[in-house]
Amino acid sequence: MNVWKANGLKYILLCSLLLCAVLSVVSLWSYSGSSASQSAAFRHGPSSGFGGGGRFGGGRGRLGQRPANGQTAGNREAGSVGQGTSSNSTSTDTTNSSDGKSQGTTGQSADSTTPSSQNTSTSGDKGTAAGNDNSTSGGRSVARDGQHRGPGGMSRNGYGMGMGGPGGGMGGGRNGNSSSAYATPLAIFAALFFGAFVFIVYRFRARAWKLGERNRGLMLWTVLGVGFFLRMAIAPWISGHMDLMLFRNWATTAADSLSGFYTNGSSDYPPFYIYILYVIGKIGSTAAFSPYMSVLLRLPNILADIVTAYMLYRLASKRVGYAISLGLAIFYVFNPAVFINSTFWGQVDSFFTMLIVGMIVLLVENRIGWSAVLFAIAVLMKPQGIIYGPVLFFELLRQRKIQPWLLAIGGAVVTTILVILPFSWGQEPLWLLDLYKGTVGEYPYASVNAYNFFALIGGNYTQDTTTLFLFSYHTWGMIGIVLVTLFTWWMYIRSRKPQFAAAAALVQIAGVFTFASSMHERYLFPAAALAVLAYLFLRDRRFLSLAGGFSLTIFLNTFDIFYSSNSRDHYGVILCVTSLLNVLLFGYLVKVVWDCSKSTTIETARSTDRVSPELPSAQPSWGASSQGVNTTINR
Repeated sequence: MNVWKANGLKYILLCSLLLCAVLSVVSLWSYSGSSASQSAAFRHGPSSGFGGGGRFGGGRGRLGQRPANGQTAGNREAGSVGQGTSSNSTSTDTTNSSDGKSQGTTGQSADSTTPSSQNTSTSGDKGTAAGNDNSTSGGRSVARDGQHRGPGGMSRNGYGMGMGGPGGGMGGGRNGNSSSAYATPLAIFAALFFGAFVFIVYRFRARAWKLGERNRGLMLWTVLGVGFFLRMAIAPWISGHMDLMLFRNWATTAADSLSGFYTNGSSDYPPFYIYILYVIGKIGSTAAFSPYMSVLLRLPNILADIVTAYMLYRLASKRVGYAISLGLAIFYVFNPAVFINSTFWGQVDSFFTMLIVGMIVLLVENRIGWSAVLFAIAVLMKPQGIIYGPVLFFELLRQRKIQPWLLAIGGAVVTTILVILPFSWGQEPLWLLDLYKGTVGEYPYASVNAYNFFALIGGNYTQDTTTLFLFSYHTWGMIGIVLVTLFTWWMYIRSRKPQFAAAAALVQIAGVFTFASSMHERYLFPAAALAVLAYLFLRDRRFLSLAGGFSLTIFLNTFDIFYSSNSRDHYGVILCVTSLLNVLLFGYLVKVVWDCSKSTTIETARSTDRVSPELPSAQPSWGASSQGVNTTINR
């Protein structure tokens, strides 16, 4: 009995971790068996087939489920043409998505027994691009040709799966998920999570958070381990967004020829993440791992969730008490906004956020060169990484020294050269610039499913050339970006402290997302982690409220797009409420940042802050300065 009292918590934690690990293994093993059965059925079934067309391939017919006319059911507006063929028939999938990256195309489809037929886009988009898809049952091929952007896209439902011809793109997209079977459990989990968050913030807003520090290392790894194993257990059974099929095609293409990835295809994705897809493609091409391809595609971002949570914990362990440090790790690991992105949707925003968090922490620690390296990698992964460039620029200006500029420029240039060099053979000298210009021009809309100010006033999927008062949506969006950046610069100058970098990054992404055009629903994703960082560096608890608020709006926006079957022009309650909340949250953030910028002071570490026992007492935690400096708010 005395042994149980002394070690009861340890046994509970170990059992919980072991149970989740076993659950993950059983889930993956069960999925492997069902996946093998489905593969056999597809190989021998009368309507199986997978055709590739440009970046997004063609259509993949499900056994006995494709309608006679080949049109994917449940979609209202034709955006592009995807081609799916079998050994004895030819069919056309006309699919819809709200992402806006797919285009009107003219595609050709042929198989071994029927003559090829030509199918023309009904989306009304300007311009066409031809793509040939010659595939038989169970086979696949990739057509490589031109591209044209338009409001079409990708979709998937119970009847079939079609992807736009040689153009198209990824990102948002209503009806992008094949099933809503998990929508209710996810919504219930989210309601419980945010309810618990509100209770905890209210309950402990005026008192210290206390938690026994026994087994603290085991408690941390239990939290991280349970979060990882639960994701791995759930991931195989979630069909995910059609972006996963896009990543699968890219992984296969990269594995076939990494250096020829852009010359042999027509991808618009920047080059850094292609390396990761290359590794996934190589692993997934083996017989042992091929059934787990959808899990492998999610794995880098599942790991990024855990790594980001660990970084936040290590950073917090030098600045706040142990209970808050562990609570922040729990908050991020089990955050529904984080969960739905990496595990359900299958997108790469978690990996991108990990880079941004690392960049900001290194910037605060005055490791300018490495911070610039991570910034360059972030931009080479997603074009919206440039949103965080002003933060690095402001810190370089604040230091007023030439050496940090040389380190930042040198680190960014060397990183860029190393990343793009393998893809540059046979390319034009400015091929990367052309790639970014094409990507930016793919979304000529006021909002691309981003529930922001433009969506609130009815601008979702409205052409950005449409006039709003005196100017077009695009012009208003550019004005918004300039004003947000100038405000961030002003606050940075007022604060005169590098610790303000996290708050500046939060203002940048929240402001640009809320008031710029062509925003997607997932662009706000890093705000939750950045709000936690801002709290740790500035010690204002209002940032925790902002972390919860942004997590709620990120989840609602992502959930509504992921599961909704409404057309892209639908103006619903969730859109209206979430958009209004984002506008209000940004206003509240402006107030908090204003207060912090005029009252930020540097103090010596408080006696209540303790060094994590996982490290020697003289060694600081990751992200903590060697001087043990804290940033607090004088109130």
